[in-house]
Amino acid sequence: MNKISRAFYTLVLLPRRLYESWGINTGQLALILRYKLIMDDRRPNTFQQTRGRVKKEGISNAMLGTMLMALVMGMINLIAFVLGKDDITHFSFFFLAFLFLLASVLITDFTSVLIDVKDNMILLPKPVNDRTILMAKLLHILVHLIRVILPMSLPAIIYNGMATGWWAALSLFSLVLLASLFAIFLINAVYLLVLKIMSAEKFKSFIAWFQVGFVIFIYGGYQVFLRLTDRSEFQQFSIAENPFVRIFPPYWFGRAWTTLNGSANTGGWFFLVLSVITSLGSIWVVISILAPAFNQKLSMINSSGAEPQALSTVNYYKQSTKRKPLPELLVGLLTRDAITRAGFLFTWRWTNRNRGFRMRVYPTIGYLVIWVILMFLPRTGDQAEGSAKMMGDSFGFIFLLYMSSFIIISAIQQIAIADEYKASWVFYSYPVGKPGSIIQGSFLSMVCKFFLPLAFLLFVGGIVWKGWEILPNLLLGLSNQLVICCTILLLGRKSLPASRPPVMKDKSGNFLRGMMMMIITGSTGLMHFLVYKFIAVVLLLTVLSILANWLLIKKIGEISWAEIKDMP
Repeated sequence: MNKISRAFYTLVLLPRRLYESWGINTGQLALILRYKLIMDDRRPNTFQQTRGRVKKEGISNAMLGTMLMALVMGMINLIAFVLGKDDITHFSFFFLAFLFLLASVLITDFTSVLIDVKDNMILLPKPVNDRTILMAKLLHILVHLIRVILPMSLPAIIYNGMATGWWAALSLFSLVLLASLFAIFLINAVYLLVLKIMSAEKFKSFIAWFQVGFVIFIYGGYQVFLRLTDRSEFQQFSIAENPFVRIFPPYWFGRAWTTLNGSANTGGWFFLVLSVITSLGSIWVVISILAPAFNQKLSMINSSGAEPQALSTVNYYKQSTKRKPLPELLVGLLTRDAITRAGFLFTWRWTNRNRGFRMRVYPTIGYLVIWVILMFLPRTGDQAEGSAKMMGDSFGFIFLLYMSSFIIISAIQQIAIADEYKASWVFYSYPVGKPGSIIQGSFLSMVCKFFLPLAFLLFVGGIVWKGWEILPNLLLGLSNQLVICCTILLLGRKSLPASRPPVMKDKSGNFLRGMMMMIITGSTGLMHFLVYKFIAVVLLLTVLSILANWLLIKKIGEISWAEIKDMP
């Protein structure tokens, strides 16, 4: 355990007597937490840059990188102090942004910690009670988040300390800790409540879809709120003038700060007490009420990322005698050899069942939907004129057309990542002359699953939006999307489907691949925009683009074993 982790480890174990009063064995708690943190120190985090291999000192640098990114987010949160005309508004928006970022990190990055069941194989057979195991898990999450909470809150604490005094900074720090506890344990309570009322299989699916939906909802609400707000009027806004905001926790913490810094009254003291009781009381609720059934339910969840979908022999026979399933119908139309068909069907079914793949790809669809909504939302002031001009000319259509390509690009880039990557030995054991046939089938499967539905929506939407005269440009844009996908696949790391562990994603040139994707997509869209009005040129380029697709897909099928970088 490195020095930073050891300091946090000592800090969270200070209230030993309080833990003991809750029925927790502090000796077992300290031992479990210690080894959890040791394992964390040996695992590279998501902020780690491209590395050929992970070195011991690289993990410490990655921790500093995490704290640096949190510090940047904390500096962005300072915008809250220029919104509105009074302190209640300033601090309400600060705590809103703080809770939003903290909850986003908790939902998106620490789910593996929240529902990790691997340690249960060791702990459950041992004489360790449920409350001790649960508290070790919660403290483990807390240590993770301290690295984010401290640098994220530090800019606001320094700013208020310099502007108002040391007491303002100290009171803000105390409220930040309470808000952090509220966010951490509220999300935990939601997970545990759902686990208490749902079966293990339904819980796994719920968590995956909840994460996707929550991130999309928060991101979309944040963007839509800013887009519909008149910023000049927003500067003169006071959140205290709206009685309904008093039911939201960010207002409680904002009002608590003003109470501690000179605006004390009966209502202010009420919200201060409410903030303290809510934050600390949530810990007691989780430990005392939800703990008993937590580990029994959690032990039913296996660590696999796949969701087996059982189909009885009778139902399968009935289904096969009525009609062919959609993937078998498509594979018969698009493939000619058995290896390509196998790659197609494997990818189609694996992406249907794998939660990890959905978590990495489906948010991209939500972000695209949000951006489409934002393009059509009414705006105020100068923004309204600029938005109307953009939507009235060809730029809005070209932008939407090529931005939508990120969905299929994301799916293609993530298809090789899997927690069950060791099972990919089957690809290497089968006598396949060229692995390109498998990759080609996998690529065609992603095209059918993600590109064709999107192409249909763009086709119908484009005709409704711009009329039939948009058809040549529409065909060129859709064909260019496939060219971009094929090009990125051929220029990037070539891997068989589900053959690389997730940790390798952080060590395989993520930044460079992202830049390459942006450059290729942006330059292609720019060239299309320049010839948008020349229909003859557009038609010629469409023919050339279709021909390029045929050649590139054929080239994908010719990828050799020497080009595969992840062979065992």
